[in-house]
Amino acid sequence: MKTTSRLLIGVSCIAAAMTAPAFAQDATAEADDSASSSEIVVTGSRGQGRTVISSPTPIDVIGGEDLEKLGGGMQLRDALTQLVPSFQSTTVGSSSFNSLTRPAGLRGLSGVHVLVLVNGKRRHNSSIIDFNSGATSQGGNPVDLDLIPSSAIERIEVLRDGASAQYGSDAIAGVINVILKTNDSGGRASIEAGQRYGRDGSGSDGETISASVSHGFAIGDGGSFTLSVEGKKANAAVRNTDVTGALYYPLPGGAPDPRELTANRRTYQGGLPYVKDVKVAQTLVLPLGNVEFYSDGTFGYRDARVGQAGRRPNSNQNILEIYPDGFTPFYTLKETDFQFTGGLRGETSGWNIDLSSTYGRNYAENGADNTLNASLGPSSPTEFKTFSSAFDQWTNNLDLTRRVELGGEAALQVSMGAEYRYESYVTKPLDVDSYRAGGYFYPTGPLAGRPAQVGAQGAIVVTPEDAADVNRNIWAGYVDLALDVSPRFLVTAAGRFEHFDDSSGSVFSGKVSARYELTDWLALRGAFSNGFRAPSLAQQDFAQTSTSINLVGGVYIPVLTKIVKTNSAVAQALGAEPLKPEKSKNYSLGFTLTPAAGLSLSVDAYQIDLDNRITLTGLLSGAGIRNILVANGFSGDQSVRFFTNAVDTRTRGIDVVGTYAFDIGSAGRLRTSVGFNYNDTDIKKIADNPPELAGLGLTLFDRRTQGWFTEGPKTKLILGANFESGPFMINVKETRYDKFRSLDNNAANDQSFGAKWITDLEVSYGVTEKLRVAAGAYNIFDVYPDRTTVANTIGLAPYGAGPFGQYGGYYYGRISLDF
Repeated sequence: MKTTSRLLIGVSCIAAAMTAPAFAQDATAEADDSASSSEIVVTGSRGQGRTVISSPTPIDVIGGEDLEKLGGGMQLRDALTQLVPSFQSTTVGSSSFNSLTRPAGLRGLSGVHVLVLVNGKRRHNSSIIDFNSGATSQGGNPVDLDLIPSSAIERIEVLRDGASAQYGSDAIAGVINVILKTNDSGGRASIEAGQRYGRDGSGSDGETISASVSHGFAIGDGGSFTLSVEGKKANAAVRNTDVTGALYYPLPGGAPDPRELTANRRTYQGGLPYVKDVKVAQTLVLPLGNVEFYSDGTFGYRDARVGQAGRRPNSNQNILEIYPDGFTPFYTLKETDFQFTGGLRGETSGWNIDLSSTYGRNYAENGADNTLNASLGPSSPTEFKTFSSAFDQWTNNLDLTRRVELGGEAALQVSMGAEYRYESYVTKPLDVDSYRAGGYFYPTGPLAGRPAQVGAQGAIVVTPEDAADVNRNIWAGYVDLALDVSPRFLVTAAGRFEHFDDSSGSVFSGKVSARYELTDWLALRGAFSNGFRAPSLAQQDFAQTSTSINLVGGVYIPVLTKIVKTNSAVAQALGAEPLKPEKSKNYSLGFTLTPAAGLSLSVDAYQIDLDNRITLTGLLSGAGIRNILVANGFSGDQSVRFFTNAVDTRTRGIDVVGTYAFDIGSAGRLRTSVGFNYNDTDIKKIADNPPELAGLGLTLFDRRTQGWFTEGPKTKLILGANFESGPFMINVKETRYDKFRSLDNNAANDQSFGAKWITDLEVSYGVTEKLRVAAGAYNIFDVYPDRTTVANTIGLAPYGAGPFGQYGGYYYGRISLDF
């Protein structure tokens, strides 16, 4: 803890010296017009709203204006990474699913441990799961934040504390509550264009153009309707190296084919995908006598294509008659997503009552093009729709709350409610030819007599035996109490019972928290809770087949990989057991300081013990696994993974947020900020190998997989400043991402990557009161992660998978108009 103490003291000194701007703020200066510590938030407390500074647990508030100032064509999860120190999104390239629905999480946990709300109502999950990113969210299907249009957002409230007792399953690391605009007049339109710097003389790439418009309308007597629409088109950004080794068959006599000298060796096309998307959001508030009808909804459509590793012409993954020079397959996705909420709220007999129903659905059609199924021979198609996935969620809530005065200065806020939720997860195979074994054997050449590989290359394939069709019902009830013992002392308690009608069973969770003001400028706060996360339907029933690129023995190679259902015969043969719910215990303790006008600082330490953590096993392969599979009547030519309750982890950390806003005489106004997170995860226990794997010299949860949990960056520091003078505005941010390591099952192949500083800058000018132009750059100095030392024979990007991506700088311009 000595290192942690030094870091904490250093950051506290910085906060006191310079402190806060347009950046996520747990407590912002009361003198700051844009976001003050007296701002009312609704997340973390029911009924009576509380200010960010008076909350017993840490809450960050991000305004819609703050999202726009980031620029750079950023998606919502990237914006949260930029503005919330303990939130991290990883930019992944050429990982099919993960190139689009990228891993992200709060306080060192994954996206599946963060509950997402929209206007206080549970958001549905994606149907796309994370299984190939090398991240701690492996195997989850979290909410896809990027499908919520940023132009529709009034603010985002991020509760950084366990809240399962208040909001239910998934809220182990915290809650993200997206509040949509409800204005009854006025609006804003903007258009932005930008591109990446490029690398290795390849010229710029990643060209992106986006546009949005949002407008509010008055409806009836005191009602409002707000509509927001935005769209984006982004070209791919590729960072690759040359493929090494022979591409073609040698000539008779063994001489190399002369085409080796002129062949295109940049066959790897993985990276940031080509994407087109459209997103829409609406909110409606309509008074109806003594009650109010409200609704909100979002719709999103995404069309994407991302390259994979090239297939050599002289491999059993290719047919020379179709691709004489080899080929690069592309993963394709067409995705539709929507959610709609309708409800009534009003007051009767002293109780505020809210009755609502929310339905959400995510549907994805997965495929591949510029590819083939080599086992079909020269007649193979070159484009496939491989499978579809759908996640549906229907949530119904009844919430009641009232404030009871207890005499003197004491008061009790009583809240209670019930919830019914239905969830469904379905995957369906589509083109039979994408998985069909055609039985083609090479008739001539070095591969004569050998079988071609089965399955569409560069694709995620679901066979009929992999298909999923599962659903469940969930019932829950809760009580949430907040006792204002005095104006200086607040105590809260919550309890929740939740029942799942599948194998997850029933769970009770509770939480207590308190806040005490020692002085007008110093307050202590702390909380304890237990939480849970039921195994997702996707974790219980998702299965697929693919040829993926995996690090084996310190070298990247194509591997035929199957993820099998935990209850499948293959998994059972390898000792798989039914999944159990994850259980957590959360502890937090901190303080807030507001020692002077415009200056505030919050420090919160936390510990999260998470048991029965669900993840994918490592790749189970080798002679021992082959023997088990063959003995049970299965093919031995595959590497197998399945979901399991693999580990118990302990995560400890500290969040620091400081802000300082002040006038610089007649020159203008300066807002400065500092945000810091220290986060360290240790593995307390690894599940024992099942008897079926005894004596094979491997573990379900291998060393490489363990490193994904323990070896990531431990600190993130964000320094920001925003200067306004008349029509001019300058926004600058400096972010330090800590060093990290990548482990291999052989320690000799471990890699270390150094810490990096990333600088972002935007300058804008108000041409008129309504029109503003801006220009800026993300990662203005074009910083990249350190280069990897892994033997790279297939042309992958030569950089480590850093937390800020492998794609360098991005510059942009934007025009916005208020009307």
